[in-house]
Amino acid sequence: MKGRGTLKRRLQDNSLHSVGDLDGSWKPAPGYINRFFQSIDSVILTSADISDEGYYEFDCNNKREESAQLQVFIPSDVFVHEGEDAILPCRSITAGQWVKSVRWRRDGEVVLELDVRSGKTTYGNSFDESRVSIPSDWDQRANLSLIIKRAEARDRGVYYCDIDKVEKHRSAVRLHVSTPPTPPSTTSQPTTTKKPSECSDWSWRTFSITAAVFVIVDLLVWLCWFLRNRKFKVCTRGFRRGSSEEEEKMNKLKNVTINNGDGHLCNGTEGGGGGGAEESRESDCDQHSMLKSNGNPDFTHN
Repeated sequence: MKGRGTLKRRLQDNSLHSVGDLDGSWKPAPGYINRFFQSIDSVILTSADISDEGYYEFDCNNKREESAQLQVFIPSDVFVHEGEDAILPCRSITAGQWVKSVRWRRDGEVVLELDVRSGKTTYGNSFDESRVSIPSDWDQRANLSLIIKRAEARDRGVYYCDIDKVEKHRSAVRLHVSTPPTPPSTTSQPTTTKKPSECSDWSWRTFSITAAVFVIVDLLVWLCWFLRNRKFKVCTRGFRRGSSEEEEKMNKLKNVTINNGDGHLCNGTEGGGGGGAEESRESDCDQHSMLKSNGNPDFTHN
């Protein structure tokens, strides 16, 4: 089109606020720089804000050509994990109102559309009956929420709910689908033998040394006792053997003395008689020897 065009926004107080001019090329007004861009037959507003809501009027050569109402929605957020079911809320009064249609869209693409008059439901290219639905009793409960089964990462985005009725309704929901973390690598790691701590090693070493010391001490004590006991027995045996020999020698000496002094008692008479008399003399000799050895003063030779 030739000529000059202007785009203005009508505020609530009915005043007009300049958005930009079109004179061969689009020139945004202050406050809209880097937000409005020209396409083939329209202008595009990016980073829409709630304050951008209102009526926009486009004049060409001081003649109104186009007008449009801009509604800005602050979408609610829904967070799910991949594989879970997602419920995108959309509630609006339906009692006493004739509802023509219910439509869910994402990025301008139809997700689900219900024609209330015919009862026919249409699904988008990326969705089917097994994945998306709305409650069957929506008209009684005024609940037209979109149910997405087994949500996938590609389902992320902003969904719009439009209800065509006497009082039109539109709402928006932003769906967030998180993917599970990548499992760690299963590459086998070299196994390492756990080394005992210094405290544990020191405890076992101390216990072993202490036990060895006790064993050695016990062996030494037993060895001393054994040698001492053996020596005592040897000495006792030697002492007893020596006493017997001395006693035997003394007896022999006594017998010899008695025999020398009293030959007729111990050695018998000349031309001695029979065996009975000899035995009697030996017995008498023994008795005299015992009396003399005991120091009997009454002992005299007969």
